Amino acid sequence: TRSFMPDMGDRYTVNCYRGCIHACTYCFARRYHEFLGYGAGTDFETKIVAKINAPEILRKDLKKTREKFPFLEFSFATDPYLPLEANYELTRKCLIVCRDFRMPVGIITKSELVTRDLEVLTRMKATVFFSIPFPTTKKSKPFELYTPTPDVRFRAMKTLSEAGIKVGIGIAPVILGYNDSDI
Repeated sequence: TRSFMPDMGDRYTVNCYRGCIHACTYCFARRYHEFLGYGAGTDFETKIVAKINAPEILRKDLKKTREKFPFLEFSFATDPYLPLEANYELTRKCLIVCRDFRMPVGIITKSELVTRDLEVLTRMKATVFFSIPFPTTKKSKPFELYTPTPDVRFRAMKTLSEAGIKVGIGIAPVILGYNDSDI
């Protein structure tokens, strides 16, 4: 998907799933579920759509237009490593396509499942950002209902870093008076 951000210009994202089981109360992507006829607040975390042909579409698009994409982001509107990914492996298959095309990728996740793809990620230009806006489980629970705990995310980040993969932390939202002092 092509999107435009005023500060960054054109961005290209791969979203293998729509909806997100994490159920983060602050998620901006909930409204996109309404385009499918689902409720943003009632269905976002319970009606997940798997785009099972995503790897084939990505391969086809990269064959046609590879030079137009400086890099791809996984994923803008949902976590690319939802629990469904353990069975479908759509993100993994798309990463293999990117590896085959030598396409640099950035991944944004809250899941330790990303470590499953360690072997693929070490053979390509990949940067993995972990979304960790709250440093403790106690602080994250009111806002991140079904996400892996912050300590699990920190351990996954360490595993990737030790394997030589570039990692970073995404901190959003910043809630004044709640987590701003933790940053």
